[in-house]
Amino acid sequence: MSASSTSHSGSASPAGGHPSHEAVRERTLWFQLGIICAAAFVVWSGFGAILPYLPVFLKEQAHASMWLIGLVAAAYYIGSFAFAAVFGRLSDNFGRKPVILAGIALFGVAQLLFISTTHPGWFVFFRFLEGVGAAAVTPAAQALVADLSTEKDRSRAYGWMQSAQFGGLVAGPMLSWPLYSLGGGSGKWAFYTIFLFGSALSFLTTGALAAFVREPEAIRVRRAHKEKHPPYRKLLAKPIIAFLLVAATGHFAMGVFEVLWSLWLRELGASMRFIGLSFIFFSVPMLFSFVGGYLADRWNRWGLMFSGYMVSAFAWIYYGLGHNLILFLVFGAMEGFAFAWAYPAKQSFFVQVAPSRWLGSVQGLEQSSLQIAALVGSLVAPALYQYVSGFVISMAGMVSLAGLLVAAPILYPVYKGLKNGAAFADEESESTVSVARGEL
Repeated sequence: MSASSTSHSGSASPAGGHPSHEAVRERTLWFQLGIICAAAFVVWSGFGAILPYLPVFLKEQAHASMWLIGLVAAAYYIGSFAFAAVFGRLSDNFGRKPVILAGIALFGVAQLLFISTTHPGWFVFFRFLEGVGAAAVTPAAQALVADLSTEKDRSRAYGWMQSAQFGGLVAGPMLSWPLYSLGGGSGKWAFYTIFLFGSALSFLTTGALAAFVREPEAIRVRRAHKEKHPPYRKLLAKPIIAFLLVAATGHFAMGVFEVLWSLWLRELGASMRFIGLSFIFFSVPMLFSFVGGYLADRWNRWGLMFSGYMVSAFAWIYYGLGHNLILFLVFGAMEGFAFAWAYPAKQSFFVQVAPSRWLGSVQGLEQSSLQIAALVGSLVAPALYQYVSGFVISMAGMVSLAGLLVAAPILYPVYKGLKNGAAFADEESESTVSVARGEL
């Protein structure tokens, strides 16, 4: 029996008579998913154009200190952490679409505000607004992908979504250098041109999604049954906690990365063009996430998830120890391929163990855990950088690896049980299977 043939398809209806994902849908809505993927490509193009240049802008144009650069990065994670669970729950109660639209529009406003001043203190607030926007978009969008897909296609759906996102991250850095040159090639307007580009794409995407995206009717019917939201502690089954641990330790490293990567490369003598190139080398392999999704629907989701994330953790360890810029590009490409096969497997596996009715809430909890971890990383990174320089990145990789080593043995028997469609002997495992079937 394949990994995709889980107990979802033959499960009983959740408590209260509400159907699970598989009971309300017989086929994947690929057209709607295509619209969402196109929107993700556009939004991430704007984000990808800004990402490599923001720390440099803060240092060279706003004359921000390392501490303040870390605080600007931290503000994004504070906004995401504070609101992800709230918006995830709202998407369960009121629909994914309105929450996503509000988030993308707010993200566009925040990017537009970056051109209003060069006072570094304001950027803390602007990044906070971006974080709130991301908190609205991410849990709701991930849950909407599950709503639109069937179990047998779910990894492919997430794979196409990630391919679109990282297609944007490829296009963004490729566009950022011409945009930077269009703005004069130096000075604040070189950076402002990039911010304006990202803001405009966000507003265009908001309009397109408002016009074309439709949530499945069966999902709206299910939501119309006013079911009381369970306590969050009831949602936190042991497998869910394991997923949250993987998210938190991995994104601690991402918080370190956002603050230090561009500055670390500059310290090693890299040009602005090379910094953009480093993002491209990581992002291009991510275009093949749809292949990773295809494999995950037919093979071992647990194995793909953990093998890919472990490759990434070892790459992080190397980044802080190495000094060869060419090898950085090589390891970046390897890490990109690893994410391409790990992420679709992880997302679809996560949906299998999450209660269908409250999927947005659980996705919000995951976002909160990873954002608070990234917040800690962004605050710790500048404090340690002055003492150990780029080795902070290696330390972050070790944290990520530790989280994987703890979570892997917890999730393996859960995966085996889902694959075999069998219940477990102990009470906790039986509860896990109920959670996996959406029977909370």
